[in-house]
Amino acid sequence: MIKIIARGLFVLLLAVALFAGLKSTPVPQVVSHFDLMLHFGAFAALGALWILGFARPLLGMGLLVAVGMGIEVWQGSMLPGRTMDGMDMLANGLGVLLGWMAGLLVSNFVLSPADKNVVIG
Repeated sequence: MIKIIARGLFVLLLAVALFAGLKSTPVPQVVSHFDLMLHFGAFAALGALWILGFARPLLGMGLLVAVGMGIEVWQGSMLPGRTMDGMDMLANGLGVLLGWMAGLLVSNFVLSPADKNVVIG
């Protein structure tokens, strides 16, 4: 059941991140560096949800890093008024890494022994 919930939340969050990242106007800056906080937090959550919901963790982490980079490249090349930002890419990648570690830690408490073998193996 945990895996199904994690998969559903992953798809929902990925859709929100793609919508926010691929639209022509950026998310408003509430505080200084708010965009970096959003990038880091969203990709950390995506990384943790991948670990909890899917097998093949290295594939998932690679895909998430590629999505984060792809969003930035798309912004810089296809969206007038938006730019590609290396700091956003870094925040995405570090978020994925933290999410991966957090997901592995949380999986020890919420996944069954059979599911743990899939996550780590």
